[in-house]
Amino acid sequence: MNDDALDDDLLNDDLLGRISDAFDDLPPVRDRLTAAARDAFAWRRADAQLAELLADPADVELAGVRGGPADRRAFRYGAGEFVIRVHLTEATLIVMVEPPLSVVCRVVTGDDTSEHVTDELGELAIDAPELPMRLEVDLPSGTTVTPWITG
Repeated sequence: MNDDALDDDLLNDDLLGRISDAFDDLPPVRDRLTAAARDAFAWRRADAQLAELLADPADVELAGVRGGPADRRAFRYGAGEFVIRVHLTEATLIVMVEPPLSVVCRVVTGDDTSEHVTDELGELAIDAPELPMRLEVDLPSGTTVTPWITG
């Protein structure tokens, strides 16, 4: 290691030490301030609840499977007492709401939004949208949005 690299390492260590010391002197954040910050963050989209990703098979490595990435992506989202299933291929987007319920479902892609209604079985099949995309589903408890699907 040359002298310049050694000097840089010493400067970095000194700087990190000073930063650490500065944070040691700060009083702890009060619980009510932390709760207020979390509440404020939740209101960034006050009219919608973010659906919880329950399953994305792309995250699971399949042993003994030949070939490239799957031609189909399947997601499962939780939204209170409802489950929203999304099957996405190059040609088709299928949405299923469980338990079955006819609801308004908006497909959002960049600057474009298209509105659809699931049938009485809670199902919707349309041409696959451009990616990235997300769904906004009007459930009885309010609007629920899925995270963006990027690929």
